[in-house]
Amino acid sequence: MRRTREIVGLPVLDLKSGNSIGWVQDLVLDNDKDEVVGILLEGGHFFRSEKGIPRKAIISVGKDALTVCDKAVEVLKGTRWTDKVGNEVYTQGGEARGTIEDVFLDDSVEKMVGFEVSDGLFADLLHGRGTILRPRVMIDGKDILIVDNQVSPLDQANEGGLLS
Repeated sequence: MRRTREIVGLPVLDLKSGNSIGWVQDLVLDNDKDEVVGILLEGGHFFRSEKGIPRKAIISVGKDALTVCDKAVEVLKGTRWTDKVGNEVYTQGGEARGTIEDVFLDDSVEKMVGFEVSDGLFADLLHGRGTILRPRVMIDGKDILIVDNQVSPLDQANEGGLLS
C-alpha cells in the first residue's frame, strides 16, 4: 500500500523529452470506482484548475519521482485528495470514528484500498492511527465517510495499523 501523502510533492518526469514538467500538487479520485483518475500539477494558477494528467498517461510512481509518457492535460472529474483529508468518519449507527488523515492506494497507484483515520492527537500518540479498508466503507460521501457498525476505534489502533 502507498499513502497519497507520499506521492504529493514528487517531481513529474516526461519520458519522451526527459524534462521535469512540475510536481504533483494533488491526486483526483473516483469514489464510485475506487480509482485514481489522475494527478494535478503545481503551477502558478490563482484558481483551482480541474485540468491534469490522466492516470493512463502515468507510467510509474516511484519512491522519488513520477514518470509520464504524455504530458497532455485534460479535465479530471472526481474528488481531490486534499478535499478528503479532514472528512469525518461515522458508523451507520451514528458513532464518530475520527477523521480521514490520508488515503491508501495499491502499489500500482490505480486503486484506493483504504483510509488512514485519526481519533485526535492524544489517541494518535497513545494508540497510533487506524486504517479502514474499503470493504468496511458503506458510503463515501462528499464530506463524510460512513462505515459499518463493526468498525471500532480500538480495532483501528492495532500494531499493524490494519483493520480488515
